[in-house]
Amino acid sequence: GRGLMLLGGHKKAHTCKIQLVLAAVVLLLLQWRSIVHHTNAFRRDLLSKPDDSPWSSLDHLIIVAGHAVLVTHDALTRDTVNRDDIWALEPFQHGQVSTFVSHIRRGIHEAASDPKALLLFSGGETRKAAGPRSEAQSYWEVADAIRWDNKARVRDRALTEEHAHDSFENVLFSLCRFREVTGRYPRRLTVIGFSFKEHRFSNLHRAALRFPKERFRYIGIDPPGGVGQDVRDGERRNSASLFGDDPYGCSDASLVRKRAARNPFRSSPSYPRFCPELADIFDYCSKDIFPGALPWSA
Repeated sequence: GRGLMLLGGHKKAHTCKIQLVLAAVVLLLLQWRSIVHHTNAFRRDLLSKPDDSPWSSLDHLIIVAGHAVLVTHDALTRDTVNRDDIWALEPFQHGQVSTFVSHIRRGIHEAASDPKALLLFSGGETRKAAGPRSEAQSYWEVADAIRWDNKARVRDRALTEEHAHDSFENVLFSLCRFREVTGRYPRRLTVIGFSFKEHRFSNLHRAALRFPKERFRYIGIDPPGGVGQDVRDGERRNSASLFGDDPYGCSDASLVRKRAARNPFRSSPSYPRFCPELADIFDYCSKDIFPGALPWSA
């Protein structure tokens, strides 16, 4: 009898232990659910209150696509920004710095002419030799150094998108960034870059994102002496034709390698956390154009 009583006592103790463990697990799950709920509520609140943003009334996105990174941020002036030696340049980019500055200036003037425009300098930390500095921040600092070309009011509407590693990401990431800072997507989209890249942006990237042609504008500025046929051939062979076959730059080995090489510091963007309507296209990889819903195609 005593043995049975002891056995019964052990069983009860074991059952109590199991119940305590289960209670602890349930408590942890409830706490985790509470944390997730509050985190999601925070995200929803952040996304659902565009009027809290100082840029909530803007509806025109102007993108200046970055091409290089400053290697020094010291003593930038209207004159020094045009010097090759303060930029981390690829061999073929020497002599192009004044054109980069022309792109920045044109972006400033376009934004100055439209009080409802947000100017975004787009480009990530692409050059190992320059350290973890972005193309976008470099362009913003040049704009500041040239005193916004006497259009000082643009400064409050000029921000950066610091994660793009190629031209397609310049556009997609900037659309997401616009959503993050304004609470909505742009009605109009203007991109500023080299003239010889117009086909890539206007016909390939725009089409891949199905942004309405009538609300898209590309402004091309080439170096003063123009570009040679070899540059045009290189653009067609190394970029345009590749994006033509792989609109999202996700399967062609050359495009994938370029993105990886332009991310030497392994930086990861928060997108599409703050542009949830674009989550599906961020994950999309196909030679066919994305068929799902997009905010500007409704």
